[in-house]
Amino acid sequence: MIRWFTQNGVAANLLAGIIIVAGLFTAMSIKLELFPELDLDMVSVAVPYPGAAPEEVESGIIELIEDRIQDVDGVKKITATAGEGYGSVLVEVERGYDATEVSDKIKVRVDAIDNFPEEAEEPQVEELLLRNEVISLAVYGDADVKTLKEIAEYIRDELNVRERITQVDIKGVAEFEISINVSEIALRQYGLTFDDVVQAIRNTSVDIPGGSIKSRGGEILLRTTGKAYTGAGFEGMPIITRADGSVVRVRDLASVEDGFVDDPIITEFNGQRAVLLRIYAVGDESALDVSGRVQSFAQTIDADLPAGIQVEAFRDFTYYLKGRLQMLIENGLYGLLLVLLILTLFLRPSLAFFVMLGIPISFLGSMLFLPMLGISINLASLFGFILVLGIVVDDAIIVGESVFTQFQKHGGPGVEASVAGTKRVSIPVTFAVLTTIVAFLPILTIPGFLGKFFYPIPVVVIATLIWSLIESKLVLPYHLTLCNVGGGSRGEINWLQRQQRKVADGLERFIEHRYRPVLKRAIQFRYATVAAFVGTLMIMFGMLAGKHLPFVFFPPVPSDYIVAKLVMPEGTPVELTTRAIEQMNDGLNQLIEEVKEEGHGEPFDNVVITIGGQPFEGNGDPINASGSNTGTHIAEIAVELVKREDLPGGGNIESLSAPNLANRWRDMIGPVAGVKELSFNANAAGAAGMPIDIQLSGRDFDSLQAVSEAIKAKLATYEGLFDIKDNYSSGKREIKLDIRPSAEPLGLRQSDLGRQVRAAFYGVEAQRIQRGRDDIKVMVRYPLDERQSVENLEDLRIRTFDGHEVPFDEVADFKITDGFSSITRVDRRRVINITADADKNIADLGLIKADLKGKQELDGFLSSLMKDYPGVSWTFEGEAREQADIFASLQQMTLIALFIIYALLAIPLKSYIQPVIVMIVIPFGLIGAIGGHIIMGQPMSILSVLGFVALAGVVVNDSLVLVDFINQERAQGMPLRKAIEEAGALRFRPIILTSLTTFAGLLPVLFETSLQAQFLIPMAISLSFGVLFATFITLLLVPAFYSILEDLRETCVGNKHSHKRA
Repeated sequence: MIRWFTQNGVAANLLAGIIIVAGLFTAMSIKLELFPELDLDMVSVAVPYPGAAPEEVESGIIELIEDRIQDVDGVKKITATAGEGYGSVLVEVERGYDATEVSDKIKVRVDAIDNFPEEAEEPQVEELLLRNEVISLAVYGDADVKTLKEIAEYIRDELNVRERITQVDIKGVAEFEISINVSEIALRQYGLTFDDVVQAIRNTSVDIPGGSIKSRGGEILLRTTGKAYTGAGFEGMPIITRADGSVVRVRDLASVEDGFVDDPIITEFNGQRAVLLRIYAVGDESALDVSGRVQSFAQTIDADLPAGIQVEAFRDFTYYLKGRLQMLIENGLYGLLLVLLILTLFLRPSLAFFVMLGIPISFLGSMLFLPMLGISINLASLFGFILVLGIVVDDAIIVGESVFTQFQKHGGPGVEASVAGTKRVSIPVTFAVLTTIVAFLPILTIPGFLGKFFYPIPVVVIATLIWSLIESKLVLPYHLTLCNVGGGSRGEINWLQRQQRKVADGLERFIEHRYRPVLKRAIQFRYATVAAFVGTLMIMFGMLAGKHLPFVFFPPVPSDYIVAKLVMPEGTPVELTTRAIEQMNDGLNQLIEEVKEEGHGEPFDNVVITIGGQPFEGNGDPINASGSNTGTHIAEIAVELVKREDLPGGGNIESLSAPNLANRWRDMIGPVAGVKELSFNANAAGAAGMPIDIQLSGRDFDSLQAVSEAIKAKLATYEGLFDIKDNYSSGKREIKLDIRPSAEPLGLRQSDLGRQVRAAFYGVEAQRIQRGRDDIKVMVRYPLDERQSVENLEDLRIRTFDGHEVPFDEVADFKITDGFSSITRVDRRRVINITADADKNIADLGLIKADLKGKQELDGFLSSLMKDYPGVSWTFEGEAREQADIFASLQQMTLIALFIIYALLAIPLKSYIQPVIVMIVIPFGLIGAIGGHIIMGQPMSILSVLGFVALAGVVVNDSLVLVDFINQERAQGMPLRKAIEEAGALRFRPIILTSLTTFAGLLPVLFETSLQAQFLIPMAISLSFGVLFATFITLLLVPAFYSILEDLRETCVGNKHSHKRA
């Protein structure tokens, strides 16, 4: 086939043309998004239980669900939370099971539960999918919050209809509610109960279809339409109709408020009252397209809004997508130029051009497969292209250099020389590419969230390498026949060609006068050569073991957002929370003034303050923001920094990085009175969980709390840890009610007492109406001023079945206790999680965890502590669990990949021992990888490990070709030492070229200062410096090992002969 395509240039060019055209069309249709669409392998079960305390939710909701779903196939872990007014169960699905099928099974089990409390609402079962936010809009101005919300709903509808944007969420504002407030005095005056008022409203506010009249003129529908949709509509409803014809209406005995739920959510955008809209790209929507349409919409919608109301776009996360695209293009161009320059210097310009042509062909060929594999153009897949940029030409370089050597032998280009050169390296090149592909397989199998995020990287690399192999076998050989190589005297060539010849001649002289003597010495003193490399490797390992080069699981990457989260004790009035947030805002304003005085200008683009909610909980990034917490005791300030790349220092002003600004802000706030938790998040990469997360489980909650306090005290002694907290708090105070025995003759039971108290203080849901897109509850209860003290409870009248009223304190007792703010359970046991954030430049998390855990979990702090609490067990969660899972998977899959690489090497080498020579370079590649981190001042991380795993397949390529050439020379009768020297000299140029092009392709990434590049640098360091050092391994260590192997073989043969003579 190689010969046929080389002879048939039309076929070769058509193949290349089809790949290019088809790839371009496919690339234009591939979805652009910030992050890959991820299914989290999680199923959520949520059950609202309005007005219920956490313990009631635990017993009435959570335990029922846990009992029904715990034996469903595919359930790995059940995490449940019982909070005030809601219960949620999060099910982690076992790897290998389809999350949708597991979700369906769980829904069937949950729907079959028929003994939920009457007040509980319908369970909501859904598979959790990660929604990637694209951009946000702030609707702000001089208006009340109801007006702002109505405008936000109008904008949402316009975005849906005019801009065809399907997912828009409204945040930063409370839910609508119609409250009918009936006082105790009014109930007594009119002899009513709450049930009477509720039933009257339900009987009046109705729409009932009445069938139809089939008249001669046609069919006429009948309808009774009396349903109210506004507060004014409910005010006129009759409650009592007397015999004299007089009517008591709602307005006569109650006040009606058409507003919001009791707990307010107050949001300010740059100092003005606001409502926020968060916009997502789903399905086939392009993030860049969605962002562009929203930006354009925001600029034109102002004309349709009332005076004083403005709409502003902010938190545009496609900024990073654009940055990564720009970085890919720039690095691609720089890499191409560097590759072209290197190839031109060492080969010939025309040959270098055709070798380099394999890069766009391979890239566009891989585009054909991406949609089939569910891969979009996102941050991860783009990094895959950047990563493979320098690797993709390796096979083409080897083929091109081999053909170039044949040209020199045959006196110029031609079909025979091209075919001969290609065939000579065909087998080792094929297997070299296959080993590289296999080396990326372990990254495909990484478990958890990070595994799903990294999945596009190996897919892109593998697809690109496959097309690169096809191009180097079927297209490149023909193109090389067109090269202008050979012929012509030195005087007949141009200046560029003369300079290239000088470099080429210089390289030949270097090989003959420098490399050959060194290679001879390396073979002669082969044991010393190996010892030197082994010694260097041990030094590098010693630097790792001695913590001279720190290891952090996930390197901290400064974000462009700072989120300050405030949590006060449960039940804190909104006034006290507002006072605390004002103190935080004062500290922020002080920080802004200081930064301006330093001459750096305005540090922040936007400031969003939220009281009563935390819409940007996490770190402000689209992948972490949840926005589910509400309550008068919580608040948040989220600031968007001026993009570092837009600063005068080009993003290098360290004092304006988010972590530094956050630390300065924290210091300026000072102590906040009564605060339970004040935390700051300023890093962009937090998906792996908290750096320290210790989970305690047991049945005795007092023991869990005692152990938690001891662990928090211990964590406070470690340098570099901060924001140390647990997820337990005493919560709001509770009043527990009991019916008195004296109430029994009156026919009252505990349920009657509970139902009437609930109606008065929480309310009875009279109706639920649909107004636009809002699902609005109509609640009947006491006015707010009759629900604010214990005295209001004592003034309550309990109604008996015969209509009499009894004072509350005559039929009931109560006591005040402390309750839980929330209860967390894992696999049906209560748990407490102790978490701590870490400054990874100071804290050595490995040593901290080792001290806590001890050797074999026997003599550590935690094990010693548990001896006093035998019913409590502990595990590391968060980042530690993710790290353990990933390393376990990598260890297993890397061993499998190494065995496959061994098999792939053994086939072309036709030996069981020689693959060991080739693979021996793999651990020595660590020298370059570790040295690169030291040179670049970067700590080792999980990304570094992934880079080294990928390095294993790349570094064996040159060694495979070198050993194959040694075998070819020996097969022609050449002595061992001479064969090694000749093979080393022949392969010196392609080995140098493949290493330099791989390094050059990644070189621009290594010196990137943009936020987008920080994720890439550790992996790029491992790969680039590892490949660079592998040059020396291949050229010196592999020949030395080959010679040692022959020594061992001769020794074994000699021993056999001696044994026979004996």
